[in-house]
Amino acid sequence: MIQKIENARERFGRAAIEIFRERGYAETTVADIAAAAGLTERTFFRYFADKPEVLFWRADELEAEIVGAVREAEEARPLEVVVGALETAGVFFDANRADVIARQAVVAAHAEFHERELMKMRSLAAAIAATLEERSVPAHRAVMAAEVGVLIWRIAIDRWCSSGSSADFGTHVRASLEDLVALAI
Repeated sequence: MIQKIENARERFGRAAIEIFRERGYAETTVADIAAAAGLTERTFFRYFADKPEVLFWRADELEAEIVGAVREAEEARPLEVVVGALETAGVFFDANRADVIARQAVVAAHAEFHERELMKMRSLAAAIAATLEERSVPAHRAVMAAEVGVLIWRIAIDRWCSSGSSADFGTHVRASLEDLVALAI
C-alpha cells in the first residue's frame, strides 16, 4: 500500500509541475492534474488537502532526510552538521532540477504561497534544532544553527535556481555558507 501512496503522490506531483510549466498555475485545475496523472480528482484529495499542497508535499520528505542526516553526522560543530545535511538533501534537487526550478517559480510568483513556504521552513528549522539538541547541542546554539542553516538553504535554492550554471546544489550551499562567514568576520 505504501508504494501505491508514494506512486500516486509522485504521479500527481510530476503531472502538476508539467501542467504548471505549460499553462501556468492559475489556469490549471485539479481535474487537469488528475487527468494528466491518470488518476481521479477524488484520489487527488486523498493525498492533498488542496491544489497548492501539491507544491509542498515533498517538504516533509526532505525534512525527514535532512533530520536523518543531522542525526547520523559525525561532525561535531552544529552548523557544519546542518550544512552537510542540506548538501545531502540537495541531491534530490540536482536529480530533479527542471521540476524544482518550476516549483520555485510558481511559489515565488504567488504571494499566497509565501506563508506556506515559510511555515515549511519553520518546521524544518524546529526539526533540525530538536535533532541537534538530541546530539547534546545546547538549545540556544541548536536553534541558532538550525535557523542559520535554513537561511543558507533558502539562499542556496535562490542561487541554484537563478544561477544558469550547472553547479550542483551543494556548491551553492557551501557558497552561501562562505558568504555568511565573510559577513560575520
